[in-house]
Amino acid sequence: MQLVVCRDAAALARRAADCFLDRVRVKPELNMAVPAGRTPRLMYELLAEEHRQGRVDFSRMRVFSVDELGPPAPPDGYFWRQIRAEFLAWAEVPPERRHPFGVERPDLARMCGEYEETIAAVGGLDLVMLGLGPNGHVASNEPGSAFDSRCRPVRLLASTVQYILTDAVTQGEVSDRAVTLGIATLLDAREVVVLVSGAGKREPLARMLYGPITPELPASVLRRHPRCVVLTDEAAVVAPAGR
Repeated sequence: MQLVVCRDAAALARRAADCFLDRVRVKPELNMAVPAGRTPRLMYELLAEEHRQGRVDFSRMRVFSVDELGPPAPPDGYFWRQIRAEFLAWAEVPPERRHPFGVERPDLARMCGEYEETIAAVGGLDLVMLGLGPNGHVASNEPGSAFDSRCRPVRLLASTVQYILTDAVTQGEVSDRAVTLGIATLLDAREVVVLVSGAGKREPLARMLYGPITPELPASVLRRHPRCVVLTDEAAVVAPAGR
């Protein structure tokens, strides 16, 4: 696992945007699961400016979800609304290359199985970009998630629902039901990038980097990934004991 410490949230967004741009330029047909939430917001603004200047073409990539809230959240997707508004609205990715979770479906377990099949059919995920939850969750894999888990419906902890509600931008009603890429799905991706910002993430980041690898801190398993980069700002970093 590679740790990259940026000066502040703005520098983190610039580094994340540059990473995104580099991967798309190297492989225009990139299969990527893109993040929602507060940390990626400035990154999307920087990507939009690159696109306006004609310096990048996103139209050949495939866009997947990391996770999504279930009913009674919006049937077109709570997190997907942000991705549509902040990225897809201007990125010119064709509809057939956009892959939201179908949370309007009555059988979410079956839908998640088909989502895994879609990922496999296009050759797997080249890049997954994630945030880090305050309790160490990644995507919507809460503490206790099995390391061999795949796309599936999950139940969110009350603390995670409250954390979603602290975002200044509300996409609609928030549910404690969700669907998510599983831990094994994340580990199968060719590259994982984790975005971590703010003093509130110091404790989970330290445990992710230096604590035991355990399902009780799902993000810790990413230390086993052969190509995982953690982009963080100085506010989130705590030096390990003895260093």
